Amino acid sequence: MPKKPNPKPARLADLPAGKRMPGRPRRATNASPESTRDSLLDAAIDLFARYGYDPVTTGAVAKAAGLTQSMVHYHFGSKSKLWEAAIDRLMRRRGQMFRATARDLIGLDPVEKLKLLTRRLIEANASNPDYVRIAIHEGMTRSPRLKWLARNYITSGFQVFDETVREAIEAGAIRDMPVHDVTNAVTSAASLTLSLGSLIEELYGIDMAEPDRVSSFSDSVIRILFDGLLARPETPKRPPEGKPRPAGRPRASRADLAG
Repeated sequence: MPKKPNPKPARLADLPAGKRMPGRPRRATNASPESTRDSLLDAAIDLFARYGYDPVTTGAVAKAAGLTQSMVHYHFGSKSKLWEAAIDRLMRRRGQMFRATARDLIGLDPVEKLKLLTRRLIEANASNPDYVRIAIHEGMTRSPRLKWLARNYITSGFQVFDETVREAIEAGAIRDMPVHDVTNAVTSAASLTLSLGSLIEELYGIDMAEPDRVSSFSDSVIRILFDGLLARPETPKRPPEGKPRPAGRPRASRADLAG
């Protein structure tokens, strides 16, 4: 008998979208408008981080949230507005971490500021890597969403790093290099590994989200960025005046040098 063709894998667009009802859409019993909206946003953040913008449908978001598609249109009006609201919610969560960072930066020299900013960025990305994953999806194309994301969030964050790098260069504390190169190197090191947690776990069998791993990774990134990767042998200490030189090859005399 001829084999039946294997069914095609389901796509996000193929997920049932739910039927739009006339009038005010139905929501779960006892669910407040705020909780319904938040459920949709959390589902949208997860799906946009996993698949990017284009494959995700409002029906898929509604299904993931256990709601009807009409609820998405009721609360957000369109898919693009849903995406913007999801980013706003995601960035408010990250902003709570960086408000404390702004206070901790007071009184630090430029290098210590840069180290603290790097550490806090790593911690934020470990806590929730969805922002970086969404930024990677959008960063591959020049979409209106990328412009919106840069204008509303990314530019201001990079400016903090740019200003700190510039201060460190002007103070002579770090090498004089293009500021954008330094900022990109630092922020990439602090971001990409945490967004590839599944790959790191597959390769090394470690969970990068564990607090001890985050702390160890932060230490390693900061050490590599600020101290370099090459091992440097310790400089031998000069013996105090009046003390004999360590045993070994004797110092050459003037007569030896002349001969």
